[in-house]
Amino acid sequence: MSILGDDSTRRLTSSPTSTTSGSLSQDHLLPTSLTAEELLLALNKEATEEELVQAISRCKDLVLESDQCSVERKWLVRHLIELRLRLQECQEAMSDPQHPRNKSSGVSRRIIQGHHLNLQPLLRNTTSRYCDHCTGAIWSVVQAWYECEDCGYSCHYKCLAFVMRECAHVVTTERGHYELDICPEVGLSAQKYLCAECKTPLPINKEWSEARRCDYNGLYYCSACHWGSSAIVPARVIHNWDFTPYSVCQASLQQLRITARRPLINLEKLNPRLLTFVHELNLVRRLRQELIGMRKYLLVCRRSSEDHLLWKHVDTPHLIETCDMYSLQDLVDTNSGELPSKLHTLVDVFSKHIKVECEICRGRGHICEICSNDEILYPFDATAYVCDGCNAVLHKHCFSRKDKCPKCARIESRQKEMSSAGDGEIKGLDE
Repeated sequence: MSILGDDSTRRLTSSPTSTTSGSLSQDHLLPTSLTAEELLLALNKEATEEELVQAISRCKDLVLESDQCSVERKWLVRHLIELRLRLQECQEAMSDPQHPRNKSSGVSRRIIQGHHLNLQPLLRNTTSRYCDHCTGAIWSVVQAWYECEDCGYSCHYKCLAFVMRECAHVVTTERGHYELDICPEVGLSAQKYLCAECKTPLPINKEWSEARRCDYNGLYYCSACHWGSSAIVPARVIHNWDFTPYSVCQASLQQLRITARRPLINLEKLNPRLLTFVHELNLVRRLRQELIGMRKYLLVCRRSSEDHLLWKHVDTPHLIETCDMYSLQDLVDTNSGELPSKLHTLVDVFSKHIKVECEICRGRGHICEICSNDEILYPFDATAYVCDGCNAVLHKHCFSRKDKCPKCARIESRQKEMSSAGDGEIKGLDE
């Protein structure tokens, strides 16, 4: 099951699209002091080398004037990097007549608002695709268009000058976590009745409204920035175990798409009681604990390294590295039953290698000191108990009956004997 709901439903009727320079996402709003035309000129059109140098100089001055660790300085530093990359590209084009910049098809690679936009080839019989800026159809047979290699943002060549949405990869990398409140709506008045992304005025009346709310971040958007797409919202999963797709804007949709398999959710910290109410989650946690114990054996096993046993069967390494962190796709697969089945298979494969196939791993087993049974114990076994003090491996039922680790008792007795012997020697020297 995918975290994304129905495919994007594009609004076919025309809607006003703002071309106001400098608008960014809610977390990276362009400061009012930085709306100068000379600063934004270089990224919003085909600028000359002289214009780029002037914009870089102006941007450097603004960086020095801004406060440390402020939103303005963070935006300016990112803008300065984009300007320098553009200048480098311009200089390469001047020295090479065959550079793509000098051809009628346009620049082959552009960096705008954190997007790494690559010029796409003209293809036939491709699937329907729409411009993320103007919502118009992209006719890849005759139109030049660009696509971001990080977040999938697509736009016409003619729309490059008006790209306002910051790359979802940049936003999620800087934030490092999901929005954890369920639809944190602030209201249209807090947005000054403007679209949260492109700042288009949102008409409000009793019969019809252009405003569309994003269930992920609670903000309102116009129809050009919110296409009626749906996706599973992480906050609703974490707090309510709700996997119903809700309506989200395009920016949020791209963020959820690229973070779907990133381990960003710590259930033990965010909602530990969920483990007691959802049986599948408790089962997944137990299986992951077993896999973490098996991983320690496989990492030091020569045969396992030669066969690449770990990487051959594990496509999501975080599942066997920690038992607390989950990706959104992990939770979706847990609810559908796919993840428990996958983990059971991994446990069977790794257990077979350690306990049956590999003599090296089998030789690292343990014998219970309490019952002295011939059964070989491993720390990851469900029936095994690992002593916190000396790491001895015992049967759980044996330890509960004895209520004390034999190895710890020996260590404690030896320490007492050494301590009493030391006291006797000191007393003899005093006499």
